[in-house]
Amino acid sequence: MAATRVHINPDILTWAIERVGKDVDEYAQKDTNFQKWIEGTKLPTMKNIEDFAKKFYVPLGYMFLDTPPQEECPIPFYRSTTNEHNNINVYDTVLTIQERQEWLSGYLRSEGFDKNHFVGLIKDYSNVDEACRTIYEILNLPINWAFDFTKVEDALKYITNILEDKGVMVCYNGVVGYNNNRPIPVKECRGFALIDDYAPFIFINNKDAKSAQMFTIIHELVHILIGHSAGFGDNDGQIQESVLERFCDKVSATFLVPEILLKEEWSKVGENYAVLAKRFKVSRFVIARRAKEIGYISEQHYYSLYRQWRNEKTDTPTKQGGGGVFIPTAIKKTSRTFLIHINNAISSNRLLHMDAYRLTGLKGDSFHKIINSPQFARL
Repeated sequence: MAATRVHINPDILTWAIERVGKDVDEYAQKDTNFQKWIEGTKLPTMKNIEDFAKKFYVPLGYMFLDTPPQEECPIPFYRSTTNEHNNINVYDTVLTIQERQEWLSGYLRSEGFDKNHFVGLIKDYSNVDEACRTIYEILNLPINWAFDFTKVEDALKYITNILEDKGVMVCYNGVVGYNNNRPIPVKECRGFALIDDYAPFIFINNKDAKSAQMFTIIHELVHILIGHSAGFGDNDGQIQESVLERFCDKVSATFLVPEILLKEEWSKVGENYAVLAKRFKVSRFVIARRAKEIGYISEQHYYSLYRQWRNEKTDTPTKQGGGGVFIPTAIKKTSRTFLIHINNAISSNRLLHMDAYRLTGLKGDSFHKIINSPQFARL
């Protein structure tokens, strides 16, 4: 029996290639069948189109549209790149977290949970010091909280656990789901926040340096506090055009490196950025920024340092876990609080197992291995 051949609009084929950042002409040279599909001299089989859609992460139904769909990221992203196309890996990650949020928000409402009081708590986008005081208060932290930790990893875990305990879902991942062939570029996305009155989510790019992740988690917390969904990537040290982004950056830096503490530590070690960064659990960039803001160094000196450090590898990004660290890695990818709600919904017959697998991105055996693990039991 002859294979069924289908008519596909060539514009859909070229859109699918460009969507993942590839050059159509280069791909056509490698795949002669693709070239014939584009020219119309040969029709693809249904199996060809299924394989093509899977290879380029396109929903199969899109392949049969008359015109390419308009895909717009549901939240603004602030970054230096001028690429007119969404990075498909970032885009798909935002949609995944958004789907989790929609389910969780509905579940929490139906279960009678109160709104999360963090969302929209800050109304004044100009008072940085007041915003920092609000964060110290709601997290129940002294201004020198970071000094209690030797490693930035431990400080980051501490902040993450506080936020999770207070109903903010925090997800760490550097790839789309569990697909290591689909990395999320730090330049395109360091992190993002999705606002919801019941289920606010923070996503952190786990491929970024730990010190950078520390800045990102506070930056995204500020987004939740002002009630504004957004993401950010690498801005090459430039001042943000967005008033809200400048506010989030300023609050994050000031919260992590309070002026009174920096003055004390500076008097001890001087312009020793490595020592100060380790002390405050931030990057040298943040220390230099605060030194500039306080008046210890000039703006010219700051940008000189920035250009110098940009070419250095100062921190080792986190590797995606495997083997014996799969369970804790999976919990971090999904958010432990989200997993707790998923498990509770299953136990109360409010959620089917197949839907739980879809929402978490985990297969049945992996899902149950996590839920039944000692690590999850201790949550």
